[in-house]
Amino acid sequence: MLTFEEARKIGLDACAEKLGRNFVRKYAGTSSTAYGDAEDHVYCFIGVSDQPRKPYQEGDKIILSSAPEDQFPYMASCNVWYENGKIEFLECILPAT
Repeated sequence: MLTFEEARKIGLDACAEKLGRNFVRKYAGTSSTAYGDAEDHVYCFIGVSDQPRKPYQEGDKIILSSAPEDQFPYMASCNVWYENGKIEFLECILPAT
C-alpha cells in the first residue's frame, strides 16, 4: 500500500516521462503540476506550454481558474492506485518528437 506522497511522486514522474523529460525541463518556466487525493488513488497532472508567457500589463484580465487544456497545449494526466501503484493514463497531448 502506497502513501499519498509515494503515489504522487510515481504519478508526476510517469507524466514527465510520457511528455519527455527534456521537453518538460526545457519549458519548466511555462509548465505546471497538479495532483489530488481520491479515495483509492492519486490524480496527477503536468501541463506544458512551449509559448513564452505574456508579461502582465495593467488592465489585463486575471483568470483564476480555467480548464487546463485551455492553458497548456501539451499535457499528461494519470491516476495512481494506492493499493498496487498501478498507473492509468488519462488525457495525454504530447509534443511531436
